[in-house]
This record gives sequence, structure tokens and C-alpha cells, in this order.
Amino acid sequence: MKRGRLLVAQLFPTFVDSFGMAKIAVGFRVKSGWAAAIVLSGPSSSPSVLHARRIELSDPAVPESRQPFHAVDDAQGDLEPNEAQIKKRVQVVRHVAEQSIGRLLTDCRANGWNPQRAGIVAGSLVDPSTIHSPHIRAHAMEGRLFRTVVDDAVQAHGLSSIVLGEKTAFGAGARQINLDERTLRRTLVSLGRHVDGLRRAEEKLAALAAWVAVSENR
Repeated sequence: MKRGRLLVAQLFPTFVDSFGMAKIAVGFRVKSGWAAAIVLSGPSSSPSVLHARRIELSDPAVPESRQPFHAVDDAQGDLEPNEAQIKKRVQVVRHVAEQSIGRLLTDCRANGWNPQRAGIVAGSLVDPSTIHSPHIRAHAMEGRLFRTVVDDAVQAHGLSSIVLGEKTAFGAGARQINLDERTLRRTLVSLGRHVDGLRRAEEKLAALAAWVAVSENR
């Protein structure tokens, strides 16, 4: 598998010594088949982005793994009817996610960073079984799958995790970090000016997720 694209020009190795035992967290904005990942150090009152990259959650050699619950043949409808095919695609997704996150955490520790927490922002936390439309339900099932494999992978590496829904992430984050939402958004924009790879909405949400995780008192 290809490694996630490194979006930060410098990994700031000299900064590691200056914060010593500062809290470090990894944040993810999970999408269909990939995720934006941000490594961030505390304290929560003055966060610093250490590293950013895109990680793969699907295999380009298995294009169906990007939308594993969608039918390949339009004649079959929106949902894939073959359970065996779905199982194979899900196995691919889980394997790729474990590899991608394993590489990310290995790279972190090689730079002297030891993340203990993870934050995850997902598009929706709605139970797919409550959705009537097969097409929208397929997307919801995929959203739940990609969110779950990331959560499982970080927990397998000993990290605690918190999951946020995209629509409420800024409000929930502001309460957790104890900032008003306007200041929180302004801080994320400011961080993005100094870090290549923190300018897109997905990357800001990944940074927010890491910031929320850093601020947790546990």
C-alpha cells in the first residue's frame, strides 16, 4: 500500500524537547475511503500542530473498497446484494486502516511523539437502519464502517478515543475546550496559516478532533 502523503514540510524535531511530556493527540476527519490526520500537542490553551497527512482507508487496487456497501452494477440497485462481496471489501478496509494508522503512529514515535488520545470527526452518527432511502443508507453504512475501523485501530494501539459528528463538532469542541466557538474557529484558521496541510475543511476538523482529545481530563 502507498504511504499517506506527508503534507507538512518540516516535522519540527527540535520542538519535541521543549514540550517534554506535553499531551499529544491524533485527530481524524474520516471520509469515504480516506481520512485527514493531524498530530497535535497541548496544552489545550496553546495547541501546536506537529504533523499532517492524508491516510488511506481503502485500497486503490480494489476500487469497490471505497464504497463497500454500494452495488457495482446499477441494475442491482443502490445497495450491494452480495453479502460475501461486502465481507471481502470490509476486510480490505479494515486491513488498510490498520496499516495506515499503524504507520502514522510509528512515524510519530520515531519523532519522539507519543500520542495517548485520538479524536475522530465523522460525517454523521445516525444509525443507518433508521434511514429509508437505500442510497443514503449505503452512504451511512460506509460512514459508520470507516469511522469504526479508525476507532478500532487507534484503540488497538492503546489510544483512548472520542467521536464527534461533523454538524455539532465545533459546538461540542468549544464546550470541551472552554472557548467560544468564534475564538475556536479563529485559532484553527491561525494554525492553518503556519502549517502546510491545514487549510482544507477536512484538515481543520481533524485538528479540532485532536484538540478536543488533548483537552480531555483523563
